[in-house]
Amino acid sequence: MSEPQARLSPSWQVESALLRRLFPFGFSVDAGGRLVAAGERWASFAPQVALGASFDALFVALRPLGIREFAQLRTALGEGVLLKLVGHPGFELRGQFLGEDGALHFVGGPWLTNLGALSALGLELRDFPPHDTRGDLLVLLQAQETSLADMRSLASSLREKIAAQTQLQAQLQQIQKMELVGRFAGGMAHNFNNILMAIQGYAELSLTRLDATDPVHGWVEQICAATGHAASLTHGLLTMSRQNPLKLEPLDLRRELRDVEKLVTPLLGQRVQLEVALDPALATVHADSSSLKQVLMNLVLNARDAMPNGGHLSIAVRPMMAAIPAGEAPREVVEIAVTDTGIGMDERTKANIFEPFFTTKEVGKGVGLGLSTVYGLVQQLGGTIAVESQLGLGTTFRIRIPHLARAAPTPSVATVERRVEGARVLLVDDELQVRKLLEALLRRDGYAVSTAANAEEALALLEAGERFELLLTDVLMPGLSGPELSERVEARHGTLPTLFISGHTDNARLRRGELPPHQRFLPKPFTPADLSRTLRELLAR
Repeated sequence: MSEPQARLSPSWQVESALLRRLFPFGFSVDAGGRLVAAGERWASFAPQVALGASFDALFVALRPLGIREFAQLRTALGEGVLLKLVGHPGFELRGQFLGEDGALHFVGGPWLTNLGALSALGLELRDFPPHDTRGDLLVLLQAQETSLADMRSLASSLREKIAAQTQLQAQLQQIQKMELVGRFAGGMAHNFNNILMAIQGYAELSLTRLDATDPVHGWVEQICAATGHAASLTHGLLTMSRQNPLKLEPLDLRRELRDVEKLVTPLLGQRVQLEVALDPALATVHADSSSLKQVLMNLVLNARDAMPNGGHLSIAVRPMMAAIPAGEAPREVVEIAVTDTGIGMDERTKANIFEPFFTTKEVGKGVGLGLSTVYGLVQQLGGTIAVESQLGLGTTFRIRIPHLARAAPTPSVATVERRVEGARVLLVDDELQVRKLLEALLRRDGYAVSTAANAEEALALLEAGERFELLLTDVLMPGLSGPELSERVEARHGTLPTLFISGHTDNARLRRGELPPHQRFLPKPFTPADLSRTLRELLAR
């Protein structure tokens, strides 16, 4: 190879004579992408391949895949390289690049798999690296190497596809598992909550007949406490499977945050300092207590994990004006900001933080469902959530939920009591124990009750001419469901105040509380006091 000796290291200069004999189409390129040496054959075959010429102007890299310019070749040192010479159709070089003191040296030669191409390209056997004199070995080796390169490329592509498919399959299995858990939880909740409803209801009725000094009174109180604990377990199961019905109601954020603070303080440890700050003018919000607590608990525990060496965690609450959803006119909302001084997040993490199964935790320490659940719960509450973070500077999650509108004045207690007295209720439930319990509770509160075991019996009562002030119906029943029964009733007899009850329902509208003013949803098990209060609210409207 002829080259300016001052541009190449002594070690390369020593090998120059040998390389010139072995690789007549070899060349060297400096760090800037300019040729500093060229094999002797280039002068007669392609004079443009000369000292000072730009590699990117002369050659196009066909392999490795993804290499588009000279600077990228440094990532492929030692790998098989296939180069196409610009302006010479059919002429390709096969070899590899060796790196030395910032320069790259190409060692290899022309690439072909048919001896007939020699004359067409103006080549001779002596233009190639060592081979047998007949050229058979050259053609055989190059043909085999072509197949091997194609197979390697195919194998690499297949490995990538298999890895991606394996990941998708794992995610699908996780989703299917969660759906299975949700269905199992729903079925268990429906039956279990009906049982708890009967136990709790009859126990509380028994308390009204027992003197407080009677030892049995204390035993029955323990039964009530045990059923309450069982109900909380069912509630937790439904929350985990994201099928828990929302109970939208006025919430005192001070009380909610105090509850969360009590729960998380023992979990934060001594190295994390928690501060809760509420605006003195803070108003009540309209939300679901369980969902709001779950959101805050999740964010607080995530913040703890982001501060392995300790730090400061704050929850700040303030009223403000914001557009929810985006594009609408600004309205009153309440902002809850959860801020930590932890490790923070990069842009990629922030962009994917609410995606299901995305997690930055070690294997076995999280499946990436926590923040996606938070995102879904905030949306169910009619709010928004956003994240602000920088690496090393901590993270802030901002939740904004609607401000509670002023409630319309409600009728006086005396007015409601007059409406309760003698008001006729149509009670529909396919569970005999629950139906008898509810009938006893309603009669105790002064209602006149007609019962039905299903929607068909209820419609028959209405067709017979009976009229009612209230409809109290289970959601899941053989035949028509509770909502379907309500639609039939209102289509024939006009609007009727309705209370839906259920141990579990897959009706999203009921779970989110998206009901007209004359309807309510009460999840089982509920207390007699819950039932009395909800029916009075319906009559008050």
